[in-house]
Amino acid sequence: MVEIRDPIHGYIRVEGIFQELLDTPEIQRLRRIRQLGFSYLVYPGANHTRFEHSLGVFHLSSYFENRVGEDAELLQIASLLHDVGHGPLSHVSEDVLRKYLRIEHENLRWLRNTKCGEVVEKSGYSLREISEVVLGRKYPGELLNGVIDIDRMDYLLRDSHYTGVAYGIFDHLRLIREMEFFGEKLMILEGGIQAAESLLISRFLMYPTVYNHHVSRIAERMFSRAIEYMFENRELNTEEFRMMDDYTITMRLLHSEGFPSEIMKMINERRLFKRALYVNLSSVSADISKMNVKRLERRIAEEVGIDPLYIIVDVPEDEEREFNVPVKTSKGVADLEELSPLVKMLKDAHKATRKIGIYAPKEIREEVEKISRDILGIERVKIQKSLEERWS
Repeated sequence: MVEIRDPIHGYIRVEGIFQELLDTPEIQRLRRIRQLGFSYLVYPGANHTRFEHSLGVFHLSSYFENRVGEDAELLQIASLLHDVGHGPLSHVSEDVLRKYLRIEHENLRWLRNTKCGEVVEKSGYSLREISEVVLGRKYPGELLNGVIDIDRMDYLLRDSHYTGVAYGIFDHLRLIREMEFFGEKLMILEGGIQAAESLLISRFLMYPTVYNHHVSRIAERMFSRAIEYMFENRELNTEEFRMMDDYTITMRLLHSEGFPSEIMKMINERRLFKRALYVNLSSVSADISKMNVKRLERRIAEEVGIDPLYIIVDVPEDEEREFNVPVKTSKGVADLEELSPLVKMLKDAHKATRKIGIYAPKEIREEVEKISRDILGIERVKIQKSLEERWS
């Protein structure tokens, strides 16, 4: 048995099968994967790892031991393993995993024939069973992959702590106290409505401030473009990439030739692409849902006269489902949005904050902006008159 001091939750006790899992190379690898990817370029303290986060989620799962009964061990194993499939720099490599490995990071079947897989089999559970819980498809997986879950609770608190941004703070202990399973459906009790609102507000504020900060998004998209280039040119294979961490992929890029090396050096020196266009989706007259991003990048590049590798179109995913929270009341089950005008406002505000970004090297930013506005049908907003002009 070991007790690990955590800055968010205090001492976390790990013993038995969980300690065996913790000591496997697959989980130890998470010590070398940043939780927030390139957010350290904006917030220098954001160097915490997926290992710390996994420990935190494991700790929070222990609060539900009595509520899930005989499935407590299953939940705790899944909690410890829920992020073991992350690629280098966490969500930065998510699109790469999806495109080239055709899997989500929650799928754990790749752990077969690994030390971690051996320990899981020893516990009596199958990797498939653990994966289904991590994906939220099997009870009690809603606690790990639901609208309000312990994964989200830990990363909001942890990311807020390490970035120094106070928006991620909420009463997680109150919220945990007011969460209950009815059959195999996880619900919030009436006493937890304010705590649930607080979590959703925290998440809403953390996205534009931290997760979708334009600097980190630009670095992420540049990195992803370099990785895709290596895959397309067979300089990297899927199995090799799966086992890499932040350090090994960085060195691999730096020691490659041409575009990948150039991009990694630019990121390391913080010489990033700039925002040629960065506007709300509502400003775009074209139908974003039908937009072919690669085709748009090629068209812009062709008109500018530059290699399409240096034009990045960034359209964030729609996450509207994140607001659908069932609440158990004395009159039955209702959606949190029905009971909370605040949540309904958040849902509407979320739609208004989605932005499309088009990034390019500094030297061609203005030209890319003009061409992008013409293609997407976006009018240039008039600059407000100076004080001198207004009062003259």
